[in-house]
Amino acid sequence: MSVPFAVPATTFVLKGLIEARLKTTYGSHTPPPVTIAPPPRPAATNAVNGTTPAEAAGLILYLYQAGPNTAYRNQFEPHVTSQGARRAPSPLVLDLHYMLAATGSGLEREVLLGTGMFALHNVGILSRPLIASVLHGVAASESGSFMDGLYAEPLDTAESQPEEISISQEPVDVDQATKLWSALQSPLRPSAFYRVQAVFLVPDEAFPDPNTVDEVNIAVVPDPVRAAQWGKQ
Repeated sequence: MSVPFAVPATTFVLKGLIEARLKTTYGSHTPPPVTIAPPPRPAATNAVNGTTPAEAAGLILYLYQAGPNTAYRNQFEPHVTSQGARRAPSPLVLDLHYMLAATGSGLEREVLLGTGMFALHNVGILSRPLIASVLHGVAASESGSFMDGLYAEPLDTAESQPEEISISQEPVDVDQATKLWSALQSPLRPSAFYRVQAVFLVPDEAFPDPNTVDEVNIAVVPDPVRAAQWGKQ
């Protein structure tokens, strides 16, 4: 996949899967939104009556970390010559770590969390046809925005994404989750954590063709040690 849109395209597909499941769950009712922003900080207290507004129901799919995929990190051949010049594109293969959190003040947030978790669990592996249906089903804007390139990202092709993307829940305990929520300066909410692997970032670069062989010289040189031995016989 391309460098600029590989990661956001993956997030867009995951978000689309969760939204589709919410629409099915809510039926004729309007489902709460799914956002990709960091979890919100506590709402400000009203200075007049001292009350805090109720938090709106919703789901948050937040990418909080991207790290190297250990299986592919050292798998590719060197992409530089003996002189240090680059001779081929060097792909960056990432594992993406997401937080799925539910907001709201009532039991609906637990409905949202369970629905979102099932949406990701039910897929497991993002098949190429599924990716194509979510990613390429969005029409580009008439203004020709830079982000329109996201919907044309070849996330569903084996050439750009050699391995199918898998989704697995991570066993993040309460201590780890509390540290993450504290770093975000956001109150702890019902949440689950996921690893999405492996996402390929391949630079779109042109490299000169290697030098061809202009002349082949073949010579036979006698071994001086063996020649001396034969001379003594």
